[in-house]
Amino acid sequence: MDSIRLTRRNALALLAGGAVGGLLAACQSVAQPQAAPAPAVGGLTPVAPTAPAASQPRRGGTLRAGIQTDLPNTDPWFTAPSNYDALWVAFDRLIALDANLQPQPMLAESWDLSSDFTQVKLNLRNGVQFHSGREFTSDDVKYNLMHVRDPKVGSGSLVAFSNWWTIETPDKYTVELKSDSPRPLLWDYLEYLNIADSQVLDGPDSKTKVGGTGPFVFAEWSQGDHIHLVKNANYWQGGKPYLDSIDYAIFKDAQTMLAQLEAGGLDMALNPPLRDLSRLKNDSTFQAISNPQSGRYYTVGWTTLASPLDDKRVRQALNYALDRQRFVDTLLDGFGTAETLFWLPGSPAYDPARANYYTFDLDKAAGLLRDAGATRFQLEYLISPNFPELADFGQIYQADLAKIGVTLTIRQVDSAAFFDAINNRKYTGMYAITSARAQLQPASMLLTGGATNPSNNNSGYSSDAYTQLTNAAATETDPQKQKQIYSQLNDLLLDAAFNTALASASPHMLLLSSFQGIGYTLHEGFDWSGVWKTA
Repeated sequence: MDSIRLTRRNALALLAGGAVGGLLAACQSVAQPQAAPAPAVGGLTPVAPTAPAASQPRRGGTLRAGIQTDLPNTDPWFTAPSNYDALWVAFDRLIALDANLQPQPMLAESWDLSSDFTQVKLNLRNGVQFHSGREFTSDDVKYNLMHVRDPKVGSGSLVAFSNWWTIETPDKYTVELKSDSPRPLLWDYLEYLNIADSQVLDGPDSKTKVGGTGPFVFAEWSQGDHIHLVKNANYWQGGKPYLDSIDYAIFKDAQTMLAQLEAGGLDMALNPPLRDLSRLKNDSTFQAISNPQSGRYYTVGWTTLASPLDDKRVRQALNYALDRQRFVDTLLDGFGTAETLFWLPGSPAYDPARANYYTFDLDKAAGLLRDAGATRFQLEYLISPNFPELADFGQIYQADLAKIGVTLTIRQVDSAAFFDAINNRKYTGMYAITSARAQLQPASMLLTGGATNPSNNNSGYSSDAYTQLTNAAATETDPQKQKQIYSQLNDLLLDAAFNTALASASPHMLLLSSFQGIGYTLHEGFDWSGVWKTA
């Protein structure tokens, strides 16, 4: 599970806004995220955006899907892989980001944004109904923005986003957001703001029921067993969805899920083991699919609070000792891209010359350790049980480090203990996990990521230059000046070496070839509204 943290200091930095420019013209037409096809991701088929199929979509049928992790809760804003695909399909958002980080109409069919990014008027779509049949209005937008401020809700970065604004609802189809500071990062946050039904959230069954305006209705949840979703017959996007229902079976282990898929008991398996994905990707029965706009990545971080890791030369050496390409080739079976920096190719911060800066080089690593006077020491490698591939990589890393005099001890703990250790900086060496949101504006990711935020990151790293640069990235709207800031940030991140990427970690699935129309979202999940079964 990915970790997002927003501290008070980060919130103050975000108050100044972010990194998009220009006055956006009001949009008038209904649209879904559209983008040019992306290149293949680690051998997987690029996911095309939701678009008209080559042949006429058929209506009806059920998608029988498998997931390995139950929903942790029915919180509309909880970010987890199972939630994205088995819960968020019940919701819509005000806008949907496309692959170029441009907002497209959803529940807001158009908007007017002031040139100084302090005011936005959202013109809501008329005639939209919640699953209960109640009409969606501006009062519902205000309710959701206010609800995420409740500390009991625990909606992370959405709290700060909501606090940016005063909210006015001059009529039932208009919402006006006003701020005393520029807020050009607003689209990133609206991508994660599902619009939920207040009557469900305030009702007695709020912990088990779901109410939204999305293409599928959350009909039943038997915890640990299955989730049943049915078509929203009154969906505002005419003709969609095509499927009558989606049935998610919840499995305790991946191999049972794969056996069901291959036996014909499932149509889709979400995030199957990579070896099985590799084995079946050329089988014409299946499609091996990944979200090419995913901002998830495998990451490692080091504490900077204890010797010898408080010396950046030691951290740089440990980076050179990471065999990222071997991790991709052997443990990810080629499904991923080795990388040191986490930015997608379309990001303003992406630099191909630095994307995989720390190539595997034990001689360089040994030289840096000699320069730092740290030729022999012990290092702890902390992981959670959710990522067996990272546990296996620990053994590879352990053997490589032994060649340059570093003794690595692998320590696996449960998820609760893992996050307590990294969030409160109780660990003594390094940790490995996945992080997310590198698909958004870079300032959004850096300021809210637990691994990267400048004021309270998991490594305990602190630098006035880093704080100043991230704050500048959050306020600059000129694209050329952005590039300069991100170039400096990349240099600092590579030099400080307190947190680094290992490889991309896109969500993936095996889907029967008889299903077409799969799309993707910029919040990691797949878009099921346009999926249909050919026969």
